[in-house]
Amino acid sequence: LRITANLEISIKTARFIAVLLAVLCGASPALAELSSYEARYSIYRNGKLSGKAELSLAQEGDQWVIRSQGRGTHGLAKIIGARDTEYTKGQLLDGRFQPEEYFRHTRAATIDNRWLSTFNWPGDEVVIVHDGKKTYRLALQGRALDPLALKLDMRRRLMEPDPDLSFLMVEEEEIEPQTFRTLEREWLETALGCLETIPVEKVRDHDRRYTRAWHAPAYGNIEVRVEHGKTNGNHMEMRITELEFDGMEVVAGPGCSARQSAGAGF
Repeated sequence: LRITANLEISIKTARFIAVLLAVLCGASPALAELSSYEARYSIYRNGKLSGKAELSLAQEGDQWVIRSQGRGTHGLAKIIGARDTEYTKGQLLDGRFQPEEYFRHTRAATIDNRWLSTFNWPGDEVVIVHDGKKTYRLALQGRALDPLALKLDMRRRLMEPDPDLSFLMVEEEEIEPQTFRTLEREWLETALGCLETIPVEKVRDHDRRYTRAWHAPAYGNIEVRVEHGKTNGNHMEMRITELEFDGMEVVAGPGCSARQSAGAGF
């Protein structure tokens, strides 16, 4: 019974990792250009290290590609091989990223799910194929995005003073409306030093779950911390540990206490 219970906990942990990676859409500012980057994160479950994650954006030929990979590195999450891998490929058109293909593979113990989403923008349709078997055809409504493309569009929208953070996200078999809101800017202690951040939280109605992310304007609004969990339940965090931005390794700056001692503004 204990083995079964622990296995269920680890499977839930794998799912939490997938959610965190899917958390790492209009008159709003366009991206004049994209900066490539590679970010590494540590994942914690209830305060204990449980996994690692990597997120990158790079130009490959005439396409831009966002890749994400999370894996269990400690405890049962490691034993059962918890892993979540995804990518999206697309074009930068009129300063906005337009996805063409999205793929995701989630695996842990008995879970082994794959799905591929192919975007047909002229036809306003996305075709989602699960494990090469089930197929769904959904209307893009002119603006639906996959989870990784949504992350990039979130960064773009946060460049405006009063951003519209209402999105349509392409899920496994449906288009789901998602709305976020910004909170007061916050200086955050990170492995890169003390960073000014824009906290964003997902708007939920009558739900104990919560999702929050802290974006760093100094680095194109990339996420430096993500939290997801349930009130009085499990709490997951993803914290940045390393960053290479626009081809340059980011060297850690002073911490928040050092900034405060030096009289730097907060």
